[in-house]
Amino acid sequence: MKKQLLKILLSFSAALLVFNSHAQCDFIRSTSLATDTLSYNFVGGSFVSYGCAPIDPTYWLSGSNMSVTITFVNPEDYPSFRVWGMNDDDTASVIVNGSAYPLTAGSASYDLKTVCGLSPGPLGVLFANGKLVGSNNNVQGNFSFNNVTLNTTGVNTITINGLHGAGWGFAGVTVNCSALSIPTQTILSPNLFPNPTTGKITFQGNIPDNTMVTLTNALGECVSKIKWVNNTVDISELPQGIYLLSMELNNQIVSKRIIKF
Repeated sequence: MKKQLLKILLSFSAALLVFNSHAQCDFIRSTSLATDTLSYNFVGGSFVSYGCAPIDPTYWLSGSNMSVTITFVNPEDYPSFRVWGMNDDDTASVIVNGSAYPLTAGSASYDLKTVCGLSPGPLGVLFANGKLVGSNNNVQGNFSFNNVTLNTTGVNTITINGLHGAGWGFAGVTVNCSALSIPTQTILSPNLFPNPTTGKITFQGNIPDNTMVTLTNALGECVSKIKWVNNTVDISELPQGIYLLSMELNNQIVSKRIIKF
């Protein structure tokens, strides 16, 4: 499965895209009672507000034997779930369609954190040993949330299990926003390398210095704006995942899928 996914991702590296729109996404809060798209089943935790107005209250899981199960009415492709306030003592595992789903750079991705309070450091969560963990310790604190996207299709159920830690919040799920969907496009010549990359990306041609580059994540959210310098941009500070790199060249907005390892 991992080799097949990598093959699909690499195929997106073969074309530079001209685009006019992003996919629309639907965020369904953990408190939603609507069941036309999905339903939630909560075990062991409770709803708590900690001052992050956009997502309060979240379903709070601490220690073990606490979980959230999402059941989709129709199979979902590349769903995302949102977590808040994970520190490095908080660990969660994921089960998809009844089977363990280790979180790795190939199987999932996460966007840049959104801060709601004091959250030092550039990251909110990490993947470690197939699990989801926070990046800050308890003294530093982590008042921020991240979206974690599963790079798989045909998802009927997702179970997120709290394994240990002082506690973190589950905020909801984003659907109808395929991480690998491509808008209506015109194919141009491939000019960016290396792709996949671990950091620096070079353009085979000539881009004027200070040309602005916009990077959006799998949910269509802008996560960074960087300027080209000597035909190179550095995205080493971004988490692993799939991004759309966009810029204006010759009065056209051109874009290309970038895979960050």
